[in-house]
Amino acid sequence: MKIKIISMVLLLSFVLMGCGNNNLNLEGATRIEVYDWENKSLIHTMEDTSSIDDLVTKLNKADGEKISDTADIAMLPYKIQFKNKEDTILELGFDQTEDESHYMDYENSVRYIVDITVPNVPLSTASPKTKEEIDEENKKELELKKQNQEKQKDNE
Repeated sequence: MKIKIISMVLLLSFVLMGCGNNNLNLEGATRIEVYDWENKSLIHTMEDTSSIDDLVTKLNKADGEKISDTADIAMLPYKIQFKNKEDTILELGFDQTEDESHYMDYENSVRYIVDITVPNVPLSTASPKTKEEIDEENKKELELKKQNQEKQKDNE
């Protein structure tokens, strides 16, 4: 009986540790700047407190999706900086579709998706890939490489 109780406590502990808090803390943001990731040009600046508050509230409540450390994550086309006056609070990768915005914390490998978009920023044509989609593509790529290696051996 003691073993079952100890096992349940340990299992519960591991589950709770695995559900760590991936939420952002963006309180105090007074300005948002969106840059093109490659050429570093400023695309849009938001200073409307109502719009900033709406976005910050959504992001602070968003559950982050941990992306595998081994996944090959494509860089999002934009970076978004949340600022308090001139100080940068946080910088994230950024992209959006008509319906939602995608934010990537590359440092912690966490992706956030919210149902609010940033005005005056070009839309992407596709949503970022899920971990499962990335894993499936990596698997297919490995299979293709293996087939090519076998063909090269046969030709030699």
